[in-house]
Amino acid sequence: MSDLSPNSASNASTSTLSEENAPGGPEARQFSKKIESLAASPKHRGAFFTEDATGKDLALVTAKYKDIKVYWLVDPQSDLIYDAKFFSYGGPVSMAMGEMLCSLARGMKLDTACDISLDEIESLLRDAPETPATAQPKEVAFANLPMLLATAREAYPSAKALALASIQLKQQSEATRGLRKTSYEALTEADQEWMKKSKDAQLATIEMVLDNDIRPGLNSDGGDLNIMDLENGSKLTVKYQGACGSCGSSVGATLAFIEDTLRRQVYGGMQVVPMDLPDSFSYMSPG
Repeated sequence: MSDLSPNSASNASTSTLSEENAPGGPEARQFSKKIESLAASPKHRGAFFTEDATGKDLALVTAKYKDIKVYWLVDPQSDLIYDAKFFSYGGPVSMAMGEMLCSLARGMKLDTACDISLDEIESLLRDAPETPATAQPKEVAFANLPMLLATAREAYPSAKALALASIQLKQQSEATRGLRKTSYEALTEADQEWMKKSKDAQLATIEMVLDNDIRPGLNSDGGDLNIMDLENGSKLTVKYQGACGSCGSSVGATLAFIEDTLRRQVYGGMQVVPMDLPDSFSYMSPG
């Protein structure tokens, strides 16, 4: 999505945002501080692949419209969205829209998620109830949302059928009988069990995954990372060491790999936050 610009001067009083404490007086803003914050530190950036879905008996729903693409893992037996990620090839507004959409969609029925409105997204991205989230009209700033969700709704039936067929084959090969928990129930229980662990136990598990699957690659390039803190079992703060500290991929591909690995092997809602980001870092915009 291209950068936003305020409307004409005649409409400036209603179509622009202002920074109350800006040096030299109010300064027109293109979008809310909430949009800026979500775009700078997205929790749900990334992608899911076929193996992510089949390994968990889930359907993979992908939908792309213009500068944004979403990836949903959906339990085909309950139609509940277990996890959601997105890529944005646009600016901060598109990034924040993708982040907010993923946050809302997790735990929803797919049809309910596809009914999320432009008004709802825009309202949640405001800094104050009476102040619009963007200088542009919401119908322009978030114009991609309706078609994106329509595409996701259209893609689900075939993805669901494929996932159900895969589950049936597994049941037959394993001679499964009787009632079986849905994938959403089983995965949600696993997440709940993770949250019941002590912080020391959680850190020990994360260190093991880092040692086995992440540090060898970093070490081969002259780098490493240390865990600085773990908040609420889900926000992992790390500090890069050696070559990793000055590498641009430390906030791009490398960070995404670390986060995806921990989400698959440890906890589905894990967020990895590196300390001392390079000065050039502003927005996470893949590809």
